[in-house]
Amino acid sequence: MYSAGPGGAVRGAKRNGFPRPASAVRGRGLRRAVRFRVLSLAGLVAATGCGGQPFPGSSRTLDELGRGVLEAFRANDRQALEVFRLTETEHNTVVWPELPAARGELPFPLDLAWRNIQLRNRRAIPRARGVLRRAEPLEFDSVKCLGDIRVFETFVVHTDCHTRFHTRGRLYRLQLFKDVIERNGGLKIFRYYDEDPEPVTEGEPPNAGEPARNGET
Repeated sequence: MYSAGPGGAVRGAKRNGFPRPASAVRGRGLRRAVRFRVLSLAGLVAATGCGGQPFPGSSRTLDELGRGVLEAFRANDRQALEVFRLTETEHNTVVWPELPAARGELPFPLDLAWRNIQLRNRRAIPRARGVLRRAEPLEFDSVKCLGDIRVFETFVVHTDCHTRFHTRGRLYRLQLFKDVIERNGGLKIFRYYDEDPEPVTEGEPPNAGEPARNGET
């Protein structure tokens, strides 16, 4: 989620128009894996249930979040798009202090972290809007987060999230947002992305990320 900076690095976008197309663990290792799973799930319950009030404007479910974001893009409503995101105060005072990038001997500068998020967000919005305009008419399907669920002290982060929609007789997925923070049942995003849509193939993994402690995978 936060490698070189917050919000993750922007993956190389393709510009060809729309659309375009554990091993087994045994013995002691198995007991260790089960113990880690129990501890991680306990942390997940604690972070989602005891992290204070949800942030204002939070969505109650991933699908509610994705549907609202998609409609805001289609309506070209910049103000509505911002409601679904963390504010600067929420990011800087609640979220950032718990992230690995903010800790250690050489923490990433907070002011630079937020500017980085804002710059990438502003760049992504018009590009994502253009992708969706070329996809019309479309119909929202669901949001699937295929990555780990990262457990922190007062919140969790759902990773590798894709918004899925139907258009022209096919189901596509598009990463309008990548990471979703959940705090006491409320969901918000860090920033918007401008990835190209991809057809959803049969047998795609379900929305079942494994918990990971403090941003570790």
